[in-house]
Amino acid sequence: MGVAMALPEDMVREVLLRLPLKAAVRFRAVCRRWRAALSDPRFVAAHAARSGPLLVAGAPYRRRDRSGHVDILSLAGDVVRRTRVEEGVVELLTCGDLACVVGTDARARVLHPATGDAAAVLPLDVAEENKPWQGWRAEERFHAAAYAFGRASSTGEYKVLRVVRFSPDQRDEQAVEVLTLGAAARWTARQPPPSHLAGTGMAVVAGVVHFLALQTHPPPSEHTGSIASFDLDTEQWRPLLHGPTPNLQQDADPDPRPPLLSLTELKGFLVIAHRHRSQHQPWSRMDLWFLADSEEEIWVREYTIQVELSPRDFCAHPLLVLDERRIVLCARPHGRVIVYDLETGRCRDRDLGVGECVEVGVYRECLLGSGSVVENEIRRS
Repeated sequence: MGVAMALPEDMVREVLLRLPLKAAVRFRAVCRRWRAALSDPRFVAAHAARSGPLLVAGAPYRRRDRSGHVDILSLAGDVVRRTRVEEGVVELLTCGDLACVVGTDARARVLHPATGDAAAVLPLDVAEENKPWQGWRAEERFHAAAYAFGRASSTGEYKVLRVVRFSPDQRDEQAVEVLTLGAAARWTARQPPPSHLAGTGMAVVAGVVHFLALQTHPPPSEHTGSIASFDLDTEQWRPLLHGPTPNLQQDADPDPRPPLLSLTELKGFLVIAHRHRSQHQPWSRMDLWFLADSEEEIWVREYTIQVELSPRDFCAHPLLVLDERRIVLCARPHGRVIVYDLETGRCRDRDLGVGECVEVGVYRECLLGSGSVVENEIRRS
């Protein structure tokens, strides 16, 4: 340490900037001077810009370990923090510095992946308002078909939304329930969706949850897909949104089957991904359409990429755009991370070193700026 202090301050700072995130977090516990230097907002911002984004990966229950786990890690595969989840991970949703995890027991939990602390264990029972549902019986089974996790834009409150599927009188019905994290957290029934919601294909953008909708009466033929949007502020549904109108005549290898659709959030925009299946190529083309104006339903095709999927992969889900040159995707259902280079048109797998994952999300907070992480690391040292 005496040698380090003899170096010029700018040289010491440059050395510290090159530290992996996990090492930088632990080095804050060395002494007060290092903690002050590594906690300086300018250093935190510079380190985050150099080290790149953080991901959150959820691993399923493994009989060998008798648990699953949730990891915070870098694109280089540096696992910054691992939290054991005894029930395993079936579904993983991220928002800010929290993660909502659904385990093998079908119960949802909200935790702080940076510290491993549990924020809430959500009730498993159905909302009281839905129990008198027509055809409801005490022994009748129901299950959550989909979860969403986000924040109300006006209050900043964290909210969990779930789509509950009932089968009263032999009819497949969907209900929507919302829970606001807090001392008296409970599920509250809300207005049913305007259309049947797909079990997959959900994105949260600026406090609004968007689902792919399955309509009895499809939209005009030039549109692809419809989207049902739930406002977390008002807790009401917005009018159905029609998808973009791509020019299918431009396809060099047209496929009569419709494109596979998925929703995501990129650069603060709602994005609908069209995956075109090729009959003669191992790769598939993906068009990423950004919603520029929701009232006028104006979509802009921002990127077109070519992704090669393995036989084990069902689809590739875009996670984020890096420096306008690369797009990070997660191949489902096994959590393989792919980085697509927009300049070269090539894909590279990123081995995160955590084995098979159920899901990979984006961690949008800065660990170096969190004092609780430091205390946690001191206790573990």
